[in-house]
Amino acid sequence: MMHAGQQIAKGVIGRAGTRWPKTTADMAFRVFTRIPRPRRPKPNHGMPDHLRPITLQTASGPVATWSLPSAALAGRKALLVHGWNSQSRHMLSLARALNDAGIDVVLLDLPGHGASSGRHLHLGKGIEAIDAAWRHHGPFDAFVGHSFGGAVALNAALGTSMCVPARRPDKLVLIAAPNSLPAIFRGFGRTVGLPAPAQTALERKVLTLLGQSLDLMVASEQLKSYGRPVLVLHDMDDRDVLYADALRMARAGSHVELFTTSGLGHRRLLKSAEIHAAIRDHIAGPPLAAQEPAPYPRILIGEGA
Repeated sequence: MMHAGQQIAKGVIGRAGTRWPKTTADMAFRVFTRIPRPRRPKPNHGMPDHLRPITLQTASGPVATWSLPSAALAGRKALLVHGWNSQSRHMLSLARALNDAGIDVVLLDLPGHGASSGRHLHLGKGIEAIDAAWRHHGPFDAFVGHSFGGAVALNAALGTSMCVPARRPDKLVLIAAPNSLPAIFRGFGRTVGLPAPAQTALERKVLTLLGQSLDLMVASEQLKSYGRPVLVLHDMDDRDVLYADALRMARAGSHVELFTTSGLGHRRLLKSAEIHAAIRDHIAGPPLAAQEPAPYPRILIGEGA
């Protein structure tokens, strides 16, 4: 049930959005993309004391990366991208598991997160950050993205931003990633009470920023043309991004493999040894040309599911 203040705010937005749709959409976009920064960040942003961020320049400002080379080289390198309102330290246990398998890891703090600058994040800024990481640390054999970081990684690989070249690794890993960016925009619009003219103007901002329509950014459709091995990992008890999103992505083709867990939710699966092993095996596995084609999506069930 909405509080009185929320009801009043929605009423004001509704009237303003009908009369001044573009101005209202601009204000809504600023709210939608704003990241709450911690007042007292952890020392070294929660990363081990011996690590120091490598700062890279993007059009949106400096972003931080963290390099974790493996002592036992396997000749593979992965870029790990965290989710919304998160940071690289939350993917450290996965990074170490990949290091133990001989895979070099680079972690990226998205704009507005961790040691990176800024207070706002949208898909375009995220793609620019991955491009900067690729140019400095790459090329990468795999992208591993959690939650919104998965959407950023997929769209960076596909070259969704017209101003940034596609950075397509051999393997792609999507952990608890959303399937439909249009659905996220429309859910936000309903939450704040945007009327139809302002909602249309809000979605048009994506076309202005990236040069492509928001309606094209549905992973289950985008993955159909990806043509390289993709691992989708999702927990059935995820309340932030529903498991149904993973099922839709798994239907994109035989190159997509779905790994299912239960009882871990949206964030705890990042620390699961079972998840780590599945990602390690996917990255270290043979390239697409050496794999047996399957006539249907491969769905693997974890022990807890």
